[in-house]
Order: sequence, then C-alpha cells, then structure tokens
Amino acid sequence: MYGFPIQIGASGEMALRVEDSRKLLIKVVGTEKEITQQSFVQKMRAFLMTRIKNHLATYIKREKINIFEIDESLIRISEALHEAFKPDFLDYGVAMERFFVTTIVKPEDDGNYRRFKELHFRQYADVAEARLRQQTGIIDQETQAQRMVIEAQGLAQKRVLEGYTYQDERGFDVAERVAANEAVGQMTNMGVGLGMMAGVGGTVGAAVGGMMQNTMGSVLNGTLQQPQQTNTATCVKCGNPLPLNAKFCLECGQQVLTENEIMCPSCGVKTLKGNFCLECGAPMEKKCPKCGTEIPLNGKFCLECGHKLL
Repeated sequence: MYGFPIQIGASGEMALRVEDSRKLLIKVVGTEKEITQQSFVQKMRAFLMTRIKNHLATYIKREKINIFEIDESLIRISEALHEAFKPDFLDYGVAMERFFVTTIVKPEDDGNYRRFKELHFRQYADVAEARLRQQTGIIDQETQAQRMVIEAQGLAQKRVLEGYTYQDERGFDVAERVAANEAVGQMTNMGVGLGMMAGVGGTVGAAVGGMMQNTMGSVLNGTLQQPQQTNTATCVKCGNPLPLNAKFCLECGQQVLTENEIMCPSCGVKTLKGNFCLECGAPMEKKCPKCGTEIPLNGKFCLECGHKLL
C-alpha cells in the first residue's frame, strides 16, 4: 500500500479428510512402513508452509489490501486461500474441508512499520478533527443566528411596549450625532445632516426634523441675507453708491428713492410710481416722439431707434 516491504505471519485452523487413500499411500507414505496422525499432520503442515507464503503475499498485493486494515479482510483471505489449496491437497488424496486464517501477525517491533502506522492513522484523525471543527463551526453559526433573532425580537417587543418604531430610533441616533456638533463650521455637512433629519419618518423624525429646519433656516437666512444689506443701492441721478438707509446722495444731494417711489420729470418732486404725478398731475410715462417706444424718465436717447430726447 505504501511501497515498503514488511514481514508478516499468519495463524489459523484447517480440517482435512482422506479422499483417495491410494494417492495418499503413494505420495505421502512412500517407503515408510507406517504413518501416524502426528506424522501426517507434520507432513501436511510442511506442505502447507511451502505454498501459503506465495498464495498469501500474492493475494494481498493483487487485492491491494492495506496491512493496517487487513483484519477486516480475514474472511476474504481465508476463502481465497481455501480455494487455492484445494487442488494442491487433492493431488495427495486429501480433501481440505475447512480453512481459516484467524490472525495476521504484524511486525510491531519494526520502526518503519510503526512510523507508517502512525502516519496512516493520523490521516483519519486529521479528517475526523476537521469534520469536528466544521460541525462545531456550523453549530456556532446557528447559535449566533438564533441569538441575533432572539435579540431582534426582544428589541422589537421593547419598541412596541415603549411606543416607537425602528425609524424613530434611527431618528434619535441621527439627532444625537447632530447635537454632538460633528459638523461645526462645515455648512455642507450641516446641510446633509439637515436633509437626513428631514427624511426620518415617524413622529420623532417630524418633530426633530422640523425643529432642525427652523433653527438651521434662521441661521442660514441670517448668513445668506447679510450680504444683501451691504451698500448695493445707487443714486438715480449720478449713479454713486448710497450708504445703507441714506435719504440723500452724498455726491449730488439727490433725494434717495425707495422701490415704490420715483421723481416727477415735470415738477421734480418725489412721488409714488404711477401713471401721473401726485404733486402736479404730469404724466409719468415718457415715450419716444419718433417711434413711440416707452423710455425711462431719466433717459436721454430712445432704446429702440436712438432718437435724442430733449
């Protein structure tokens, strides 16, 4: 099996019966005056020993029987040797009724045999150990899965008893992270957090999301609207920039107008925007005398035809 030679022995039992006395007398007794049972057994044993070595070794090699597992093949070996010995014994006039190999003697004192024996059984031990680890791993995974299911069921029951859902719980987690000022000074991250809060479902998500939207909306509005309060207004007469809440131009002294106010081109008095001046009744619209296109009151040329206005 492993390609190394060993010496083995065999022991067993057999039952013989005289089948042809004439052949027995000619081939066994020969020139002897008499034959006893003891001498007959000795002759048959010597005859058997000259043949069993060859038959036994040939059968083991042909059938590739493992020496470490040979005990489970004793019946097959006995039957095979019985059939092989029958013709040989019949040639001497003796019938072999039964033949049994009861023991195969192995060279337990041989160091090579012991080493190969240990390797042989070690492979079975390794396979068994690997299977045991695999089964243990499967049991651990099943146990972990069952534990997770039980924990999830417990958490779900706890939420039901306390009156909130998984979405509500996630809303609390998001609110806690936002409250921890994870995105201080980063308006982009704050906007993302606000979007997450607004998207959380349930009562908690709506309440916290609305609160965050109101708070962040106030901050963002105050920050974004502050640049609109800078000095962006200009004088309608000279075009110079005007200070915040200024009533007169610092350059030309022109009275500052609001979005709903305009200077009457006829009387020069500040009045509300409309078709006619509230002070003198002059028309507030100015049209090109050449093409009739409406022109701003302080315009000097027509935007349509380029006609110069007086």
